[in-house]
Amino acid sequence: MLTPPLLLLLPLLSALVAAAIDAPKTCSPKQFACRDQITCISKGWRCDGERDCPDGSDEAPEICPQSKAQRCQPNEHNCLGTELCVPMSRLCNGVQDCMDGSDEGPHCRELRGNCSRLGCQHHCVPTLDGPTCYCNSSFQLQADGKTCKDFDECSVYGTCSQLCTNTDGSFICGCVEGYLLQPDNRSCKAKNEPVDRPPVLLIANSQNILATYLSGAQVSTITPTSTRQTTAMDFSYANETVCWVHVGDNAAQTQLKCARMPGLKGFVDEHTINISLSLHRRSRKGAQENEVTQHG
Repeated sequence: MLTPPLLLLLPLLSALVAAAIDAPKTCSPKQFACRDQITCISKGWRCDGERDCPDGSDEAPEICPQSKAQRCQPNEHNCLGTELCVPMSRLCNGVQDCMDGSDEGPHCRELRGNCSRLGCQHHCVPTLDGPTCYCNSSFQLQADGKTCKDFDECSVYGTCSQLCTNTDGSFICGCVEGYLLQPDNRSCKAKNEPVDRPPVLLIANSQNILATYLSGAQVSTITPTSTRQTTAMDFSYANETVCWVHVGDNAAQTQLKCARMPGLKGFVDEHTINISLSLHRRSRKGAQENEVTQHG
């Protein structure tokens, strides 16, 4: 049984291809050029606390002069002058975690008595800035600096690979239909049903469309079909049909082609659908190589 198709939009394909080609790049006005001169990322990903460029240049101090050195998670302490975050529960525990020792020292003893007067809902620990409240795991300190409220882990990108449900003091990950939750209770893996038909990757480039297994080995039972300047491709699960944009030298020669792939055993019944000038112009701007994953 085939899983539902995955529709890949042209802008995403262009970004993936741009990152893979080993040549200097000219990024679009809406993109940020990484220092490696190869990778282009969305400008919205700069200075968001996550390294998106392979070299981390989107989070470099000269790019993000106003951003914090490190965005620690709730109930974590940022060691002075570094990007290291340590759990608040490890402050003043007799073990140095920060390189400069700022998590330990005389203040741990001298200020501990002040914690009882602070009125923290969950916990209190002395810091160089004075006693500070912090919360149990999965809870976040509120604006009053004393009370704690459930922290929505699902709001943090990457908590779950697919579905995330926030609960009081915790969260639950899930997977969409056709995927199984893995032992880490966070990531998902595609079902292989039936087991004798492993996932197949359809790859379109400027010359042909071919099918490979996820290991990279070509599917011997599927002969590649010839194409030209393919810039977009999709697979129809219901009809077991693959369609692609075949770009010609002019609008009249630009076509939408489709072919059936019954049981993913080959391309049959190839036919052509004429498309408009507007699609011709748009498709010429796309990437010359793209990929669509299909599970068979």
